Parts: sequence; C-alpha cells; structure tokens
Amino acid sequence: MTASIAPTNTYAARRERLAQQLLAATGPVALKKKSSNLFRDRDRTSKPRLDVRDFNHVLEVDPRAGWADAEGMTPYANLVLATLACGAMPAVVPQLKTITLGGAVAGVGLEATSFRHGLVHHGVLEMDILAGDGKVYLCTPHNEHQDLFFGFANSYGTLGYALRVRTMTIPVKKFVRLEHAHFQDSSACFRGLQVLCDSAADFVDGVCSARTNTI
Repeated sequence: MTASIAPTNTYAARRERLAQQLLAATGPVALKKKSSNLFRDRDRTSKPRLDVRDFNHVLEVDPRAGWADAEGMTPYANLVLATLACGAMPAVVPQLKTITLGGAVAGVGLEATSFRHGLVHHGVLEMDILAGDGKVYLCTPHNEHQDLFFGFANSYGTLGYALRVRTMTIPVKKFVRLEHAHFQDSSACFRGLQVLCDSAADFVDGVCSARTNTI
C-alpha cells in the first residue's frame, strides 16, 4: 500500500518557483530557513536568500517497496510520524528532531541503526537537486547525474540543494525492548559494542562521560 501525504503537483510548483528565484539572483546566495542545527558561527552577511521554508512536506510513503519521498526541509520528526503510520521508519534517523532530511544527506547524518544501515546518505535512492545553474537534476546511482548523486553527501550545499529525497525505509514492530549495559573502562566498552553489533539488535547507541563531567 502506498500512502500519499502531500499532493505531488504542489511540489512541482514549489520546485519551479525556487528555480526561477535562483535564476533571478545575482552573485552568491544563501538559504532562508526556519531553523538551523549548526553548532558553529554562521555567515551573517546580506546575501540574497532562497526561500526553502515551504519545502517541508512528506510526499509519499511506500512501505512495501521500502521508501519514502520527502522534501529537503522536512524535519525528521515529521518524516518519522508519516512513516510510522505506514508501519515503517527511515533506515537511519538522526537524534535531533529538527534535523532535516536534506540537511542530513548534505551533512552526513548517523544514529543508532548506522551499524547496520550506514549513514543517512547510504539509504538515499534518488534526489532532485537544484544546482547553481538554476536547473533541477534528477540524480540516481545509475543515471547520467550519478557523479552528483555520489558527490552530494558531506558537500554542505556547495554542489546544490536537495529539493526532494527518496530514502529507504525499514519495517517496524509495535514495541522496542530496551536494554542498558554499563562499562567502567573503554576496552570493555568497545568489546561490548562489538558483541552488540554482532547480535540481532536493531539499534545500538551509547554515551560516554567522565567522573569530572568535563567531556
């Protein structure tokens, strides 16, 4: 069963509007967004800004085929709610709720399922990328834009902006059993992590702290 969350024709209209806005710009541009998860100083110069705030829709979820289509500014909190309603979840879900799908692809996202499914971009099946020439390119691992597809991860916007991302989903169950393991030293911790990663666990996560709380 396929679930359509937002009408795809509205995505096409938003895509065309943004492409025209970029073509009309002169010189360097920046993105106009509602929020940011950058933990560093941001460029506060008065560059023209592309308004991507309304690219935040989950377009379609197909749990049987194992994918979800969503726009680049879709927060993971919204994407997860949409996929859970269909009995699935994104293969990798970053921890902060406001991290966006496009941002996680461009900035390399990872979380508790990464030991099985890799980083966020390893689960991407295709993307619509708005490039600096004002054109939108459909990028897949096998088409003529595969170099852009594989080069996009960790590019932080230097190669373009992901307007739409089709990402892999995995089935979910109704409940998750949670187990805690406590280690006193790093060697024991790493041995324990290896055992857990070799087990049937679906999620593995950890937190390190010092007695002085300085790390």
